[in-house]
Amino acid sequence: MSRIPMALFALALAALSTGCVTRSITNFEDNLKSPVTALEVMKTENYLFFAKRTHQFYLCQDTGDKLVCKLSCDAQNDVVCPQGQAGYGGAGSNVR
Repeated sequence: MSRIPMALFALALAALSTGCVTRSITNFEDNLKSPVTALEVMKTENYLFFAKRTHQFYLCQDTGDKLVCKLSCDAQNDVVCPQGQAGYGGAGSNVR
């Protein structure tokens, strides 16, 4: 294979695999008895030709000056996720 087609292939592969990720908090709830906060997050991954959305849930520990959050539920463990509903156009996962 010559260098020009190989370079074009590498450039096309890089363009298709790069993107940006954003997270939007859709709901949060503080626990009144302990320093714990539950976050409901919509993660959006935008690529060149498509977008993917994932409904995620985090549990956060309040350390005084910041929240330390750990992913508790997403598309990988659908059985234990809370019931919720989200609507949008595009591909998605864990939309309940």
